[in-house]
Amino acid sequence: MNLNKANILDVLKEEVTHSVYPLKMGGHIKSEAFNDLILVAEEATRLFRDEELVPKKLLSELHLVAIGIDLENEFYKNEELSLISKRIMKCFNLILAGKSVDDKELSGPRII
Repeated sequence: MNLNKANILDVLKEEVTHSVYPLKMGGHIKSEAFNDLILVAEEATRLFRDEELVPKKLLSELHLVAIGIDLENEFYKNEELSLISKRIMKCFNLILAGKSVDDKELSGPRII
């Protein structure tokens, strides 16, 4: 899948259609579709790392998807859905912070 800043929102919406809509309409959890959704969200963090301007629609879509999955999980109590929601919300927060999923997280102070 060739993702770039011009098509990331369209691809994200397509993945939402394949993953979240079946969940909301019939309670079907399609793990492969959710994995694709997470891959697109993570790629968005790479594309918009250190960017001054980020499309509001992209941020809105990520936020609404994470919240929507979390709300559906109130009924299903599924650990996988909980993790998916957290990962998408993490991508949302990383984009706001200008960071990427590839950035190393500091584990503590360095001692020399």
